[in-house]
Amino acid sequence: MKRFITNSLLCFCIFMCIWCVAEYAKEKIYLPNAYSYKYKHVKGNSSIKTLLIGHSHFENSINPYLMGDSIYDFAISGRRWIYWDVKLAEQLLPTMPNLKYVLFPLGYAMPYESPHFQPLTDVIEENIYQYGKNMHVMYDRFPENYWYKSSLVRNDMKIHFWREKNQDKLGYYKLEGQSEECATDQNVDPNIYEGEVAQLCLNEYKEYFIQLAKICNENNIRFIAVTCPCADSYIQNTRPQGIKNLYDLVDSVRTYYPIEYYNYLDDPEFRADSLYYNCSHLNSIGADKFAIRL
Repeated sequence: MKRFITNSLLCFCIFMCIWCVAEYAKEKIYLPNAYSYKYKHVKGNSSIKTLLIGHSHFENSINPYLMGDSIYDFAISGRRWIYWDVKLAEQLLPTMPNLKYVLFPLGYAMPYESPHFQPLTDVIEENIYQYGKNMHVMYDRFPENYWYKSSLVRNDMKIHFWREKNQDKLGYYKLEGQSEECATDQNVDPNIYEGEVAQLCLNEYKEYFIQLAKICNENNIRFIAVTCPCADSYIQNTRPQGIKNLYDLVDSVRTYYPIEYYNYLDDPEFRADSLYYNCSHLNSIGADKFAIRL
């Protein structure tokens, strides 16, 4: 019996050693991921004059190489709620002395997806963890998501792991061709802006949107909002009220601070399905075309 216990403890210790080595390798060697890489690149960077922030519509759907010099794509995909953009702007913009422009993607569906009023998904939980760990932005509404989670069992999103073959030195993540679910198979909920929860999300989004403009104004930075092109299958499920809400959001900012806004959602130059990876994201061909147009 004593030998069995000794052997069991030995096996357990060997297993824990292997686990710790694997954990260290994933956290310290396989990573850094997009969160940590982009954060370290932007903080205090005096060479950046134009900063793209926000969600995947900028990380994937616009090629920064075709937009001039001294630009960086700080956008990150994965249901990025505007809260993180505001907190990062508060933290980083004052450390970037030559920053002149901040571009933000005002997506059609984004104002109605606050994690405050929606069920937490694996994607949102991973965002909460990564922003807290790698970008020093805590999300007080869900403090339990800051507890350390093993990299080996956590539901990491592979798109966020830093790999040079996918993301480059300007933070651009290129999407090639079309996804297996082509553009015509994916659609936005036509009634996404309706209901009490949607209104709560919209109100919260408006508050953060104004804060973002305020931070830019205080740092003498031009704040530019852009609604990116989407495929016809997406456009068919948008509604006039949803479009009006976008313009109302911009007007709410203009009451207090300067903002420029450009809406390319159904721009006639971006109607070909060959320009899209899926219904709401341009592929590399479309991203090149959009960068030149913008």
